[in-house]
This record gives sequence, structure tokens and C-alpha cells, in this order.
Amino acid sequence: MLLIGIACAMLGAGCALPLAAHAALGQNANSVDSDGARMHAVARTASTQNAYSVHLITLPSGTLVREYVAANGTVFGVAWEGPTLPDLKSVLGAWFDAYLAAGAARRNTPLAVLGADLVVYSGGHLRAFSGYAYLPQALPAGVSPAVIQ
Repeated sequence: MLLIGIACAMLGAGCALPLAAHAALGQNANSVDSDGARMHAVARTASTQNAYSVHLITLPSGTLVREYVAANGTVFGVAWEGPTLPDLKSVLGAWFDAYLAAGAARRNTPLAVLGADLVVYSGGHLRAFSGYAYLPQALPAGVSPAVIQ
């Protein structure tokens, strides 16, 4: 009976804590700041362009992650560069499975996914990784995919 009481107390405490949200490709950017906390960022900055903003997260490894956010609050692109890969499952969100499926077919070559719904390029080698991903349908009007770098 004591174990059941402890289990119920732990479950209740877990439900009372807020869930850690994060901005990922295609999701709302209200929680971009939590990406920095989750990835243990050592620095964060943001800059605003005409139709979008760029949130730069510097990871402890020195890797830079850029999140491109449209004026409507949607993360339409992400890019990374540095000595280590960021947590791509978090960065790509729901699109991570498509990334994995494309990666299963490659052999020691840069990964490129070119679809109507998703574009991803990821390449590099130990201590020099880079890549980007974006959703073509989510690009703000007049914004070229070339800005995602």
C-alpha cells in the first residue's frame, strides 16, 4: 500500500510540472527560448529581417543552431554548423522520421532530402558538421530558401 501511495504521489508531481516545450521545424516559435535551455546553450541572440527572425543558439560544443521564424510564428527553417551535430530529433521535430528514412539509404555521402514538403542537407565529418532543413510550403512570401544557412 505504501508503494502505491508513493507511485501516486510521484505521478501527481510529474503531472503538476510543466512539460518542456521546444520550437522545432514546422512548430510554433513561442518556445524558441526553451531550445536554448534544453540544448544547454552558452549564448542566444535574435535578429529580425523583413519577413522573419533568426534565433541563434550557441551550444557548449561551439556548434551554432539557427532557427528561422516567420512573422506568423512558424519555424520554417533551421541550420547548424560546428564541431558536433545538435540534437536533430529536437531540431527537426515531426520531420525527424523523414530525415532518418532518407539517411538509411546513404553510404558515407552527405544526406540530401529534396521533397515538396521537406528539404534537408546534412554533411561534414568529425569536428566539422553543417546542414540545414526547411519546409518549402512554410517559407514566407518573398523569402528565398538561400537565406537558410
